[in-house]
Amino acid sequence: MVDKLAIKSQKAGLKLVGFQLLIVLFIALVLTVFSSTKSGYSGLAGGITFMLPNMIFVFMTFAHAGASKTKLILRGFYVGEAIKLTLTVILFSIFLKSGTLFLPSFYISFLLLVASQWLAPFFFYDNNGIKNDR
Repeated sequence: MVDKLAIKSQKAGLKLVGFQLLIVLFIALVLTVFSSTKSGYSGLAGGITFMLPNMIFVFMTFAHAGASKTKLILRGFYVGEAIKLTLTVILFSIFLKSGTLFLPSFYISFLLLVASQWLAPFFFYDNNGIKNDR
């Protein structure tokens, strides 16, 4: 269950995840066109390895908001981070064990999405440095 106050923050987090989905699709398309289908598939797998756990983290972390819900926010953050790390390890194991991936494409896609986290402030704050309430 999501608090009414948390919906705005969760929306901003989901916008970031949507932006990362576009990055994954673009990387997979570029790799497929300029390299091979296997390379594109590997880039897609690398992106999924980052995106799926990150999306769960966003849902868990931004489920609550407000000063009276501090303990719930903190618990959601820690549980979300634990799930994110565990799921990332599981997905890495599954994809790397499959042995059908072109590993440079897999790692490049994963690392580009990790770097895309640096763009998160643009999704949570407007240009005046004030929290985006839209």
